[in-house]
Amino acid sequence: MSKDQTTMLKGIAILMMLFLHLFSNPSFADTTTPLLWIGEIPFATVFTRACNPVGFFLVCTGYGLAYSHLHSKLSYKYQLKRVIKLYLNYWLVLSIFVGIGSIFIPEYYPGSLRMIIENYTGWNTDGYNHPAWFLLPYSVLCLTSPLIFRFVDKTGMTVSIIVSFILTFASMYIISRYIAPANAHHEWYSFIFTYFDLLFAFIIGGFVCYKNEVGRIGIDHLRKHQYKVYLLLFLWFITMCFINTSALGPLFLCLFILLFVHLKIGGICRKVLLELGKKSMVMWLVHAFIYGRFFHHFIYGFNYPLLIFLSLVLSSYMVSILIMYLSGLTIGKIGWLNRKS
Repeated sequence: MSKDQTTMLKGIAILMMLFLHLFSNPSFADTTTPLLWIGEIPFATVFTRACNPVGFFLVCTGYGLAYSHLHSKLSYKYQLKRVIKLYLNYWLVLSIFVGIGSIFIPEYYPGSLRMIIENYTGWNTDGYNHPAWFLLPYSVLCLTSPLIFRFVDKTGMTVSIIVSFILTFASMYIISRYIAPANAHHEWYSFIFTYFDLLFAFIIGGFVCYKNEVGRIGIDHLRKHQYKVYLLLFLWFITMCFINTSALGPLFLCLFILLFVHLKIGGICRKVLLELGKKSMVMWLVHAFIYGRFFHHFIYGFNYPLLIFLSLVLSSYMVSILIMYLSGLTIGKIGWLNRKS
């Protein structure tokens, strides 16, 4: 994958994330008007089964960090700066929305001291911004990435993929069978399993980068026949929509990435995905505030799923521009944090 391809993949991931969070619960149909139904389930809810934004973000991260590792640019010091910068941006978002919420909806914000601490550390983000659950395990994954790629170099990519797949599959099973039913997502042992749950997609991103370094990854026949790539992607989405199990998620993630590297995306679609990819981190951190307690009725007031989705994409994008501007004026002025060495 090229740098533009990883950015576009982030753009696809953020679109999936917004769609997933809007429509994964079919109860949204109680106050809106879905036009398409599959039996008694809104089609929008069925479509969310094909949305795996976290996996796509992890592939991009694995690819980028593997590239840094292969070019001797991956260090614990740089990753620590990266995580600090991510947290500072997260705290900026929280401070803005929680500050405004404390004035206009004080019944929800700022909450108890425990809620404040848990949300600002990322240990339990349910009180403010549930999608930010990804922040803490993602940060630990980035900090441990030098160790991960040393393991890859020592054992080989094939062994690393097999080991990561086993760890991820086992973690998925334990989370779904024991941790989730017990509502124990915020216990210390749950964090360990969540970390390993993320590992396979991260390694797949690294695998794509390793393959790119020794030669272009892909199948020439698919590059020459783009319609076949789109057809296979369509079949991939249909299959994902009607296989209601996360057990096959890692396999389908691999298939999507294999197809994606063959896509030739141009024109307005390319520009939109690149732009969304560049704003994806902030859109991830702000969108739940927008469709949740702040502008829930406004967003869902567009009534039809496509319009609801577009309204959240546009509003999240516009807010991300403002947040990134404020970040540049504050976090961007911290010299030592923005030096690459």
